[in-house]
Amino acid sequence: MGTEIGLARAIQGLRAELAEAMADGEHEAIKFRIESISLDLQVAVENAEEGHAGLKFWLVSADGGASSTTTTTHALSLQLAAETAAGDQVRIASRPERRPE
Repeated sequence: MGTEIGLARAIQGLRAELAEAMADGEHEAIKFRIESISLDLQVAVENAEEGHAGLKFWLVSADGGASSTTTTTHALSLQLAAETAAGDQVRIASRPERRPE
């Protein structure tokens, strides 16, 4: 496959995006609290014959090619609750748009 994105890397990317949004909105007048995050993914479960056992979870890509692995696609739905390292709720702010004059 070559361009697979693992489940852990996808969640790490989501975490980084949320952290950036929190930092961007730290001093904003309007803040948004994340109640929950619903993450619906299409994942491929790969069982490769490479001398060691194990399963890998990848986000589904549209790449073509031939290989000697068996891949099954599944829908994966995660319900995540966002919180800070201190256990507080995550708050994200946005700059309010100016009202037309």
